[in-house]
Amino acid sequence: MTDKTTKNHSFQAEVSKLLDLVANSLYSEREIFLRELISNSADACEKLRYQSLSKKNILGDDKELRINIRVSKKKKYIEIQDNGIGMSNQELIDNLGTIARSGTSKFMEAMKDKKDSNVSAIGQFGVGFYSSYMVSDTVEVTSKSAEDEKSFLWQSNGKENYTIEEIENKKRGTIIKLNIKKDAEEFLDAFRLRSIITKYSNYIPFPILLDDLDNTKEKEEKINEGDPLWLKDKKDIKEEDYKQFYNNISFNFDEPLKTIHYNAEGVINYKALLYLPTNQPMDLFNSEKKNKIKLYVQKVFITDECDEIMPNWLRFIPGVVDSQDISLNISREMLQNNPIIEKIKKGITNKVLNEINSIAKKDDAKFLDFWKNFGAVIKEGLYEFNDHHEKILNLLRFENSLNSDSISLDSYVEKMALDQKEIYYFANTDKEYIKNSPQLESFLDKKIPVLFMTDAVDEFWLQNIGKYKEFEFKSITKGKVDLSKVGEKQNKEKSKDNKKIDNKINDLTALLKNELKDKISDVIVSDRLTKSPVLLVAEESGMDINMEKLMKMHNQKMPDSKKILEINADHPMIIKMSNNLNEFDHKKISQIILDQANILDGNVLSNPSGYMESLTELFIK
Repeated sequence: MTDKTTKNHSFQAEVSKLLDLVANSLYSEREIFLRELISNSADACEKLRYQSLSKKNILGDDKELRINIRVSKKKKYIEIQDNGIGMSNQELIDNLGTIARSGTSKFMEAMKDKKDSNVSAIGQFGVGFYSSYMVSDTVEVTSKSAEDEKSFLWQSNGKENYTIEEIENKKRGTIIKLNIKKDAEEFLDAFRLRSIITKYSNYIPFPILLDDLDNTKEKEEKINEGDPLWLKDKKDIKEEDYKQFYNNISFNFDEPLKTIHYNAEGVINYKALLYLPTNQPMDLFNSEKKNKIKLYVQKVFITDECDEIMPNWLRFIPGVVDSQDISLNISREMLQNNPIIEKIKKGITNKVLNEINSIAKKDDAKFLDFWKNFGAVIKEGLYEFNDHHEKILNLLRFENSLNSDSISLDSYVEKMALDQKEIYYFANTDKEYIKNSPQLESFLDKKIPVLFMTDAVDEFWLQNIGKYKEFEFKSITKGKVDLSKVGEKQNKEKSKDNKKIDNKINDLTALLKNELKDKISDVIVSDRLTKSPVLLVAEESGMDINMEKLMKMHNQKMPDSKKILEINADHPMIIKMSNNLNEFDHKKISQIILDQANILDGNVLSNPSGYMESLTELFIK
């Protein structure tokens, strides 16, 4: 029964789904609940410490920010308390009950997209609080905002509803009380909690104090080391310390591929501890995801929302930057267009790219694994105007038409055929389609290398870059491709008797132009087909075929551009048609040829039954 100050609320639908997911998650992952709640408490303390820089009295008499954890095996509960920023009534609703201030929906999408769902990634999406229900039947959250006199109690069993009531409580901050499930009683052991804190939260920059309420003989104990790892000398840091800090700040649970720890001294002074991940984080392709850099000023946390400190195309790089040259009183608004931040950004971007390039030179297999995971994101840096294009271009790796290797642009240039003046590429997100496409036929016959551009971003950066060194990029699915003077000579000299055939091919070309004038822009005899009878290519001045498909997939309104139809004058089907034009229905034969070209281009026919009828009729003749 509730009194008049208690209000009932319903979780939004997506929150209810998430609660059901975490409540029934694998037991082996359940210890992460403590990591998530400590992380949230640390964030609350960091926010308050930042506020105190401009609001001198906000801390009052309670100036030592800390996190207290209390456990009672007898009463079967755990409490996590912080004296940080706290939450108001509305903030409790926004942060714990709705999607509006959380990544609930994004997390659910990511869980669906991953074959092996990993609930431990919950913290990446800002919804770590809900991991409480992995071990709890009911959760109580008592909170008092640092800027509000009122205190509130939030309660829920993690089903469909929660309640909030106003209570008497004078202590600033938040207490989360977990009433532990019977099958989670292992977490009521103080030693077990101590090991979890040491494993996940050793470098949280606030004291974490553990108190076993059933043991009256021992006082509360400080568990975490807490000293900022990035300020220590590298020779005094163990690899396991670097790894744990990486796991703490990134919510990734792989081994870091590379640790980048350095001091920048000179015009701008700062310390940086950055990491190259080994595996893709679940939110890598989340368009709303910003960088994972925490900005400190002289050990004081300022923000983890400084978009300007790391380019978005390196958003997968977690780490810490601590500057001595920024004012402690700087506001988040003042960080925008800040010249010091801009110089730090340039410095750490160059450092990261140099380290990636170093891996590429020393260990090709390790680099290729890294590139498969993060290459598509790094290539976004070529789409924007910056000073790093040359370094990014050196990192690019592509599969190619000559062999199964992934090669650099420099390697491609070395493989270029005799008299080749352009870098040929084929852009399509379906690699198998590329390998089987008629567009490649002449290139394969003449051993002219073609790069396979299989990431959606490729079409976009190519428009911005245009060329590598003195070589222009040339799409083999767009415009005229003249291979007559490139690569190995083909033994296809025509006899004098072929002039009659040429004339008949010209008649077929003219016929197709007339019959298909409303559907295509031109019909030409192909220089690139050796096996297939026909294909479609984009006009030189038009949009590449793959680019047009990508834009339509993303619901961009695109006018249907007419394509060029190329025919293979040496193909038996084309020869037969040209020799017997008067025996065929001109309209039907033209449509058959266009339909075949569309099929080879991967397009869905608007009238497949009509195509089959016409094709059957042709064979019967």
